[in-house]
Amino acid sequence: MPHRTHDTTLIEVRGDLVLAALCVGQFRAPCQIEADRLIVRAGEPLTQALNALGLVLSATEAAPFTPAPLFAPESGHAGLHVHTHVSRHHDEEAAEEDDSRGSNA
Repeated sequence: MPHRTHDTTLIEVRGDLVLAALCVGQFRAPCQIEADRLIVRAGEPLTQALNALGLVLSATEAAPFTPAPLFAPESGHAGLHVHTHVSRHHDEEAAEEDDSRGSNA
């Protein structure tokens, strides 16, 4: 029986491992990296995302499961973090600069 923890399953991922690692990283899921596969502790949303990418998934029992340090959450559980960035178009910046200049007339 596959290792299950809090609605997650230990799965083996094969196929395009770069694409798989990028997807796993977006979910901040613990991941063991091997030459020909990834072993991931994945919940249903991540499993669905990996399936949608056409990767080959199978339940596994990797003993011991040793996730890579960058993929191992410090708090013991994976969580999603959202970061936002604000950008302004160059035309808006130029218009504001023109408005802020005083008249030399």
